[in-house]
Amino acid sequence: MSADAGKARLSRGRPVDAGLAPMIVEAVLALLAESGYAGLTTAAVAKRAGVSTATLYRRWPSKRDLLLAAAGQVAGSEAEDIDTGSTEGDLRELFAHKRRLLSGRIGATVVALIGESAHDPELAAIMRTGIFDATREHLAAILDRARERGEQVNADAASAACFVVGSVIARVAFASGEDDGGLFPKSDVALLVNAIAGSPDQQGLGGEPER
Repeated sequence: MSADAGKARLSRGRPVDAGLAPMIVEAVLALLAESGYAGLTTAAVAKRAGVSTATLYRRWPSKRDLLLAAAGQVAGSEAEDIDTGSTEGDLRELFAHKRRLLSGRIGATVVALIGESAHDPELAAIMRTGIFDATREHLAAILDRARERGEQVNADAASAACFVVGSVIARVAFASGEDDGGLFPKSDVALLVNAIAGSPDQQGLGGEPER
């Protein structure tokens, strides 16, 4: 065996400390939220996580690998099915969960990842599965239960998911100092509940919007 081959084998055989993974992914999420994709570099991630670049490269050898790790973390944070016993209650609880999950840094990270996913099919697939498909599946379960209770539901889960995810992206991407309502303020919830499950004879289903 040549010296070079022996070194390569030794390098491949040294596992990365599994305890470092959360620190490194957290560093990626923080940098994406602060500086977007342009500010994400392997050197910056290593410095933020307090590890050497050599340690980083053994498991995440490229900026793309770091993006995929961050996307996987976000995608894996979805909740289990929600069942409160009513369609409005289910929708409100789903929106409350999305608010908890996607407010602050994670929401900014999602916008950065979605922007970059236009150029990376693998990243796009992770974001679609973890963000859009997960939302669509939750809504499908909510709407199926509504129909089983005999409620008239005209919305389909895919269209409803577009409204919900679109609301998140718009609130995060276009927030300003004058708009501090955060994700899913009462006015958004009222519109979404009525759009997904409302009907002309259901007055005030979503509650009064904020003034």
